[in-house]
Amino acid sequence: MARPPVVSVVGPSGVGKTAFLEALTRELRRRGYRVGYIKHTHHRGLLPDEPGKDSYRLARAGATVTALAGPGLLVVRSEEGVETPLCRVLALLEGEVDIVLAEGYRSLPVPKIELYQVGVTPFPGPPAGELLAVVGDPPPGSPVPAYRPDQTGAVADLLQTRLGLAGEGKRP
Repeated sequence: MARPPVVSVVGPSGVGKTAFLEALTRELRRRGYRVGYIKHTHHRGLLPDEPGKDSYRLARAGATVTALAGPGLLVVRSEEGVETPLCRVLALLEGEVDIVLAEGYRSLPVPKIELYQVGVTPFPGPPAGELLAVVGDPPPGSPVPAYRPDQTGAVADLLQTRLGLAGEGKRP
């Protein structure tokens, strides 16, 4: 089974990445696509480390990886200081989604949409070969299409074409 295509939405904090991703996810779901979301973070100590819970206790006992799985839940925590490669996360999503929207992963060689604001976002952004589109203020001389944040339909059209997504999603 093929891994789903990934597009990363990048930009500095506060430019509207999450709000744009919410709207784009709604548009892709409206078209019938199963959408996965991965947030890349450098923050430590997020779920599932709740003091007193089994996963917390086993992590403190030395488990390299702990996982919580249940109805509608899958949380995997790896050893502190060890970055989980994107390919390992994508392997978990194989067959479950048609497209993965990632927030972050600026340094990985995956297609990107950059949220750009004049005076806030450094330019140039991602390498031209990775940049699919700019959302927000179009930077001067941008070699890729530029969209307003409310043009998620046009961005979804671009993703269908550039990522080779089927005309309509596999599951509503």
